[in-house]
Amino acid sequence: MAGSIRASGIAERDAPGALVASRSVATRRWEWLSRAARARLAPFGAAVLALAVLAALAAPVIAPWDPLKQDLGNTLARPGRAHLLGTDNVGRDVLSRVIWGTRISLVAGFASVAIAMLAGSALGLVAGYSGGRIDGLTMRLMDAVLSFPPLVLALALGAVLGAGLTGVLIALGVVYTPTFARLMRGQVLAINAREYVDAARALGAPGWHVAWRHVLPNAITPIIVQASLSVAFAILAEASLSFLGLGVQPPHASWGGMINAGRGYLQQAPWIVFGPGAALFVTVVGLNFVGDAIRDALDPRLRET
Repeated sequence: MAGSIRASGIAERDAPGALVASRSVATRRWEWLSRAARARLAPFGAAVLALAVLAALAAPVIAPWDPLKQDLGNTLARPGRAHLLGTDNVGRDVLSRVIWGTRISLVAGFASVAIAMLAGSALGLVAGYSGGRIDGLTMRLMDAVLSFPPLVLALALGAVLGAGLTGVLIALGVVYTPTFARLMRGQVLAINAREYVDAARALGAPGWHVAWRHVLPNAITPIIVQASLSVAFAILAEASLSFLGLGVQPPHASWGGMINAGRGYLQQAPWIVFGPGAALFVTVVGLNFVGDAIRDALDPRLRET
């Protein structure tokens, strides 16, 4: 009985602290969202991203036509009521192909950046925390990858891995890995010199525990910002590879592949290129605005005093 009374007293005493902690977390989240919303054209970027995600998820429902269905009796049809963006050189509906192409672009952008972020963060964390030969060997490998122009390296890897979405994801993941590895290494080197890391080591915490619980959580913010800014460039890179024939292969819809297929009909049917080109332009611009908003919200140097 006494134990239950004592436990209830402790719970009552701790409840206000827990409530304050929960309120502080909610306050920080609200401040983060407020700073992100105040960034230049952040609502436009968020709207573009939401629209792109919705189009990718609901493509089978909202696409007016089958993107692979050919109508050879209705090739190069002008935009009209039946086909809002016209048809291509084999009679496929351009709008439907643009909608389905959103899936390829978003998957390529987010998945390739996720691969690079995970691989690069792991390499940078190990290199910065271990130091010595491991650090030197890892960074020299990253320097070797960075010595190649990104698109040239992606083309070479795409040619080795073969055309298709899987090859594009791996190629772009390799291309963007050094950026995250160098950024993570720099953050780890700076955090390793902090007092709370030395205190954790002095208390006898193992190295992996210090790296996982104290170093990584404090180094992840710049990685998130870099990832948000890299998605737009990854989408552009995927479109470039598809334009050159190393991305998603016909007849599947890809914005870069559609632009490549329509470049021979620019004078007589420019709408073939206009649809995917406009979608690519608006999506990349919107994602750049979203990345700027995330940077403004997470970077403490940009916060208002």
